[in-house]
Amino acid sequence: MPTCRHCFGVFPRHQFIHGNGPRAQVCVRCGLEKGLVEKEEVSSLYNSETANARFSHIARYWSPLVWILAIWTAWILIIRSLEPWGLYSLVLLVIFTLIAPVWMFLNRVKYLAGLEKLTPEYETPKGH
Repeated sequence: MPTCRHCFGVFPRHQFIHGNGPRAQVCVRCGLEKGLVEKEEVSSLYNSETANARFSHIARYWSPLVWILAIWTAWILIIRSLEPWGLYSLVLLVIFTLIAPVWMFLNRVKYLAGLEKLTPEYETPKGH
């Protein structure tokens, strides 16, 4: 994947502006910030509302793994020393750890459909 000359970010080809000279190998965000393109020209740029919605959608999908990691850490540091609750919470934690990947696999299509809905339409310019 190409790299932007200004921010050194690595993006897919559709995230770059089309052109030669100063516009070559410049991502849409840097092109807009540097004044190389107008906002109307850049259809693949996410506005802040779309970017926030995409981030929220991604965070909701991956949050079970983050919670399981946090609870495992709490169990190792604190909960396992509590006499009856250490064993009970371990059993529940193992069950949730085994269920989470299955749940994520079953909801993968819904996740990808929601992400596709939050992706702006993009038409490849001639020459790309």
